[in-house]
Formats: sequence, C-alpha cells, structure tokens
Amino acid sequence: MKRYITRHGQLIERAMLPANVAPRFPPGEKPLSPLGREQAKLLGEKLLSLGFHGRIISSPYYRTLETAEIIADITGSVIVPFAPVRERMREDEVTVVSEFRGFDIRGIRKLFRHIDMDVQLEDEWWRAVDGSAREETQAEVIQRVRDGYKYIDEKYKDEELLIVAHAASSCALFEHLGLPSKARERTCDKRLLLRTMLFNCSLSVIDSNDDEFVPVYCDSAHIPYEKTTSNFLMREAWDNDFFDSEYNGNIIIPEGFGDITGKKILHIGDTLSKHYPFYRKLIGIVKPDIILHTGDMADEVKAGRIPGTAYEYRSKVKALLDIMKASGARLIIIPGNNDLPDVIRELCPTAELHVSDTVIDFDGIKCRVGHSPVNMHHDKTWSFYGHTLRDDDWSAEDNVQGGNCRFNCIKGPYVCATGNGKFYRFTTPEHF
Repeated sequence: MKRYITRHGQLIERAMLPANVAPRFPPGEKPLSPLGREQAKLLGEKLLSLGFHGRIISSPYYRTLETAEIIADITGSVIVPFAPVRERMREDEVTVVSEFRGFDIRGIRKLFRHIDMDVQLEDEWWRAVDGSAREETQAEVIQRVRDGYKYIDEKYKDEELLIVAHAASSCALFEHLGLPSKARERTCDKRLLLRTMLFNCSLSVIDSNDDEFVPVYCDSAHIPYEKTTSNFLMREAWDNDFFDSEYNGNIIIPEGFGDITGKKILHIGDTLSKHYPFYRKLIGIVKPDIILHTGDMADEVKAGRIPGTAYEYRSKVKALLDIMKASGARLIIIPGNNDLPDVIRELCPTAELHVSDTVIDFDGIKCRVGHSPVNMHHDKTWSFYGHTLRDDDWSAEDNVQGGNCRFNCIKGPYVCATGNGKFYRFTTPEHF
C-alpha cells in the first residue's frame, strides 16, 4: 500500500503569538503560521486529487496535529497521534528540554475533531526512550522512528497512510526506507533531476508492494514557489544561497582548447537551475567574448506553459543573468518555449534577444540561431540550438572542423572560435 510522508506546515515564531494566545500553548509548543495553514490546505487538496482518504499518522506536536487536521477536513481522514514520529528533543536557544510540555491525549481530543477515539497516548510522550528529560541523539531518533514505522506498517498494512512528521523524524524515516538523503533529489517529467529539500508540506510517496510505482521524493510542486518554506527560510533565499555557491566538481578541458584564436562564443541553453554554479565556473575558465543562450533559462520551471510559475522563473533567471552579466561578455538570448521574454528584457536590458531562425554574423561567420532544430534552415556555416534530441537528425560526430556544423547544447555546452573556426564540447554534471 502507498505511504505518503510530509513535514508539517510552517510554524509561527512563539514571540509573534498574541499575549492572550501564548498561554494556551505549553512551553515549547507552537501553532502553524497563517502561511503554514495555507500550505497544509494545498497539501490536502493535492492528496485528495491523488485519491487519498486514508488514516493520518501524526506526531503529537501541535503543529503536526494542526497540519493533519487541516488535511483531514479535506480528505475525510482520521488522525492517529503517534509519538515515535515526534520531533527530535534537543536543547537550543528556544527550547529547554526539561521545561517542554506537550498536550496529553485528553487535551488533543478537545483541540482536534478528527482524532481516532480508540487511540491512546502515554502522558509524557515527548521524553527520551529511557523516560528522561534530555536531548536525544540522532541514533536514538532513527531507532525510534524505525521501530515505530515497522509497527504502523504492519498494523495498517492494508490501508494507505499519510505520516505527518518533522524534519528530523522525516529524514530518519527516509533513511530507514532507503530514500535519497543528499539534497533530497526527486524525479520530475521522468528525466530531470531537480535539486530540492524537505520543505514544509512537501510530499513523498512510496509503494513497497508495487515495483512499477515511481517514488516521489519531497515534491513541493503543489505549493507556489513564493509560499514554499523550510520553517522561516523561504525557498527563494535557499535557492539563491545555492546559486552563489562554488561548484566543486571538475570541468574537463577538451584537448586543444588552448589553440583558440579570435572571439570565443560560449553556447549554452536548456539550463537547469541546479547547474548554475557549474556555469559560473565554466564561464570563469572559458572567459568568453560572447555568451549565446538558445532558450529555456530555467528549464525545470516551464514558465511559458504552466500558469503561476512566473515568480519562480524570475527569481531563478535573475541568478543566471547575473552570472552571465558578470563575465562582461556580449549576451545573445533566443527565448525558448519555457521562457518569459519580457522578464528577460526587464532583468537584463543589455542582452540581445532574437527570435528563432535568426541569422547572426560573428566576425564573418554566418550563423543560424534558434531554440529548437525544428523549422530551422541550417543553411549557414554554424547552427546553434537545443531543446530536444528527438527532432535532431544531426549528431555531434557529423560536425567537422571547417565545415558546416550544428551545435545542440542538449549534448553539452560548446565553445566556438571565430578566428580559426575550431569548436569544443564540454560536459555538464549529471549529463543526460
């Protein structure tokens, strides 16, 4: 049976609670923020669209139960408060372990309508496995989550379940189930690996009984980009921090690259935002005179086709344009089907935007530039494009130095020299 896993919605900072509300919550407990409640509602609607009406296994913390309750209002589910998937208890500048107090089962039933009336919960469910009020080790969290999951998986083996947990307990569950841990990679469109993390109300789905089922890892596509958070960290800030980071992988320099004469044209396109740090490093190595981008500047966003993605597109494309502008190169962009040309013009007025199948003269070399090989004439010395391999009957091996050549950036970025007509292909990380 399917197992759905999520992290609670964004919680509110306790200091932001009105004075008449704060005393209603025991020390250490926090409700959801208004945004957190909206995230939970969006997740509930997503689960309903997937046909989920199963039982919800929830950590007994208020924020997880509140998330579960909002979902249950939509899916008609019952909620089982379950201590093994609770938050990791640890001392920090806010929480004092010895002072923490959670709601007992009687208080939980008064607060939430969908609680399973047959379920019991030990009174001090937040204590460590030995019953003491102390920090838990990560190993202890992993062990209790593993044991707890085995119990509910067997008890409800014929039911679909949603598990509402926290960052620590969700990650422990992912580790037990063998789900990816590094950067929480997920599949999208069956071919693109996108970088993501455990955001509030993101959704993971597994089905251990169905070998044909494709697992979903930490998917937050049901939540608008500008409303996606990891508690108080917004998705945009998290992404921008990554875009500013150094790419630590090796970039293999093609043999003979030092023989380039004339101006260097760096051709890229169909760029995934997870590769932006790679392109910054590549630009620093190549030092191009011209950067030619043949479209889809944040290819995973699909802004030209999917409504409601313009905010995410703007944020990500700005990061790439900033990288390109910093090079001092002449920027030429052929917007693709997933691009928003007006946004590009606004963010980078100095860039030259052209439509597909335009002819450009690079120091006497006539070139065709376009987004896709479809409907391009390929009647000039060089053709630059990307978008697809399926509709391209020309292979990289067909290119001959000094002859007519076609450069499909899906196979990797190219550097072409206007002086001696030589060209070189690089390889993107995790190239596919």
